[in-house]
Amino acid sequence: MHKKIAVVVLAVACLAIPVGMAQALRVAVMPGPTRVANADAVFVGKVIEIEPIDVDAKPYAGAKETVKYRIAVVKINEAIHGLKDEKTIRVGFIPFVQPKPGGPIIGGIRGRNPELQAGQEGLFMIKKHPEGKFYLAPDFGNFTSSQDKNLDKEIKSAKQVLAVMKDIKGSLQSKDADTRMMAAAIQVARYRTPKVFPNKEEPIDAEESKLILNVIANAKWGAFKFGDPNPQQLFFQLGINANDGFKVPPKINRPEDLQKAVQDWVKSNENYRIKRFVPAETK
Repeated sequence: MHKKIAVVVLAVACLAIPVGMAQALRVAVMPGPTRVANADAVFVGKVIEIEPIDVDAKPYAGAKETVKYRIAVVKINEAIHGLKDEKTIRVGFIPFVQPKPGGPIIGGIRGRNPELQAGQEGLFMIKKHPEGKFYLAPDFGNFTSSQDKNLDKEIKSAKQVLAVMKDIKGSLQSKDADTRMMAAAIQVARYRTPKVFPNKEEPIDAEESKLILNVIANAKWGAFKFGDPNPQQLFFQLGINANDGFKVPPKINRPEDLQKAVQDWVKSNENYRIKRFVPAETK
């Protein structure tokens, strides 16, 4: 019971913390469907070499300055998503620069950018660089080494996510509860993950929004396995708050107390449409 209450407390706490910190928490517990849904390419591959010359590129869209990217050439052993006939692709990362003697190491090991080395092999879930010149090295949790005993499981899971993505509407209405939750997690990740800045919000299709909200509201709330989609987290990712008429119950003794509040709100707000992030016009 204590574990269940802790889950609810964590979800409710997300309402009171700054947006940036809430996003960081979501990244820390990103479930499998989210990682696959937000990837431009998913594949099993091996780093065969590091290009001898670094390239200059902007670290993000709209940046004024460029930085040096080191480029790894990765051989595609099995394309799962986002690739067609490519035999190899280029994957870039910002190399760690050793500080001058006596200088501070900013961020420590955890603060370093992901780096690739020749010989690394496994499952990659990666995004394209904003300029499209190369892909970006996988972030924490988006690479499973060939030495990891869970590799086959991760590959199978990625393929299951992609199968759901091919029929999202059907999956949201599936008789299987896990399939419905996976579909909801995929769409929440796609709609509620800002990919460009500046951005704005716009409502999604009304029918799909209703399906997603009902899946979340009527799922099994309570203790969940780390890394799996959970309805509490998905609901708060939607950004629904007091401005939309939703109020967290003053007393929460069990996960079902929060779920009841969500169910009541969903029933009373049938015309509410989930909002997605889209690029904002710049002057």
